[in-house]
Amino acid sequence: MIVSTAALLGRRRRPVTAFVVVLVATVASAVAAPGIDPVGPSLALYALAVHRSSRAAWTGFGTVVAVGAAVVPVAAVVRADGGAGAGVPVISPIPVLVMLVAVLVGVAVGGRRRYVAALVDRAERLERERDQRERLATAAERARITREMHDIVAHGISVMVSLADGADALAEKDPARSRAALGDIGDVGRRSLTDMRRLLGTLGRDDDAATTDLGPAPSVADLPALVASCRAAGLPVVLETSGIPPRSEGVQTVVHRIVQEALTNTLRYADAPQEVRVAIAYGPPVHVVVTDDGHGPVEGRAPLGSGRGLVGMRERARLYGGSVEAGPRPGGGWRVAAELPDVEEQR
Repeated sequence: MIVSTAALLGRRRRPVTAFVVVLVATVASAVAAPGIDPVGPSLALYALAVHRSSRAAWTGFGTVVAVGAAVVPVAAVVRADGGAGAGVPVISPIPVLVMLVAVLVGVAVGGRRRYVAALVDRAERLERERDQRERLATAAERARITREMHDIVAHGISVMVSLADGADALAEKDPARSRAALGDIGDVGRRSLTDMRRLLGTLGRDDDAATTDLGPAPSVADLPALVASCRAAGLPVVLETSGIPPRSEGVQTVVHRIVQEALTNTLRYADAPQEVRVAIAYGPPVHVVVTDDGHGPVEGRAPLGSGRGLVGMRERARLYGGSVEAGPRPGGGWRVAAELPDVEEQR
């Protein structure tokens, strides 16, 4: 009795161990005295059903009944010292019914607990997945904003710096052209400021308002204006196109941004290039090649940047299954080459 009680105290943490100990103690008790006390086995079976599994409880119940059916007659014979005439005792149905009720109640309670635990676990898992999606979405949005800000600010400032240098050089020799360059600086600055305000204005609004105020994204139709602004800044750009532009607005925006970033880098880092060529072949796939014949950074100007622009170009191209390669040319200068598949053909 003491052993069974001690085992039942730990039935919640070790239900199988408690059941085995109680079963052994019950068999020993049946040998010493007639009948089976159902209290200990019922508690152990209930613990199996609640804290282990329904299958374990039913297995335990069958084990108790089988052992009881085998032990009770043998125990009676042992107690009677082999005497005969009293008949063969069998296990009483009352303890069996008590243990059966304990198993049924335990199965119901355990099933309910496991069902609730599964719901809680699923809710926690969904919450973790939602948090992970939100973090990924936030990181993607930050990367997008960083790329857009870099494209807007870097290009605008580079053009304005080149125009300012030209205006300063022409201030005494050709005041009219100097004033025209100053006017171009104002135009470029205002356009960049408008684009930046439009981008920043979307950050604190809901999706509908942000979408309404975004305005059209740059496309290949804006490339002549982009090239013209670079020419005004003193960059000898030649634009060559062939084929029919893709219908995908996203691909057109990527083409524009790649050309913009490549020309911005040429403005910032190329030393007096004599020719800058932008060649676009609308495929599929779309091929964009921007080359210059400069000789590296101009002495006294800012050194090479952090590479964020090149990373941004590659990320934009990767979104549409494309690629970007950039590096020095064998004969001097720099080359940027991008390839973008036709999104419409992939559908």
